[in-house]
Amino acid sequence: MAFAERTYSAGDGLGLYYRDYAPEPGVPGKIPVLCLPGLTRNSKDFHVPAERLQKIGHRVICPDYRGRGRSAYDPNPDNYRMETYVSDVRHLLCALNLHRVAVIGTSMGGILAMAMAAAIPTYLAGVVLNDIGWIVPAKGVEPIIQSLKYEKVFASWVEARDALRRGFPDLPADTDDEWMELTQATFIEGQDGGIHRDWDGRIVIPIEKLPPGDTDLRIYFRALANIPTGVVRGAKSHILTPAILSDMAAAREDLIHATVTGVGHPPNLKEQLAKEVIDAVLARI
Repeated sequence: MAFAERTYSAGDGLGLYYRDYAPEPGVPGKIPVLCLPGLTRNSKDFHVPAERLQKIGHRVICPDYRGRGRSAYDPNPDNYRMETYVSDVRHLLCALNLHRVAVIGTSMGGILAMAMAAAIPTYLAGVVLNDIGWIVPAKGVEPIIQSLKYEKVFASWVEARDALRRGFPDLPADTDDEWMELTQATFIEGQDGGIHRDWDGRIVIPIEKLPPGDTDLRIYFRALANIPTGVVRGAKSHILTPAILSDMAAAREDLIHATVTGVGHPPNLKEQLAKEVIDAVLARI
């Protein structure tokens, strides 16, 4: 395997999982990269981008948040909130003796990266926000929130794949094999043989307690002012709209950004434009 599978203890003792992609032997070491997934996602999403960065000398760390993937579920669902996730990431970096990293954050992972810029700014050497901006529109998020409340056990991987394809047709996949790859990063086979979601359904509880309306993250985005920053947008995204990205670029003249055609929320970072944004940010560090 290209990565080692490891665990660490969060501040409250919860056991959390991460993948550690060590640089290939003989390749000069470069800035470590921390990959933060979306709301229900996990470390599997970053496998291909992580391998690419690993081959050019970056150590890549891909954690599963609490309640996702191979990390433990939290007995108190109120802990599924940003303050806890920032604390978990800080404990991970301390455990690995990493004091400065580049962060690639997809969707909620990008929000977490912005929160880190406010809470623990010295850790950040560069940031790539994948399909998330300084405003999160409530209308765009609503279908995702509703999907969290829908729990179904599928009889087969094909059934799960077809359901994912119907529910989120703008995900970055075209062929059956690509959709199956996405499906296997989204669900897990249970002991009953059924295909289950690979996250704790209770992560929606704190989200439902948030104030209604759009979420304004401009104060957190501005905390990135002195940090090389890039933004990747999916052309069909309802989360990061053209207007939001345009406003961000106007406020930050040195912002590196690109829009990936043909996909919605979020790009998978395998796209050429996405790789160029990541590489451009890393080159500025």
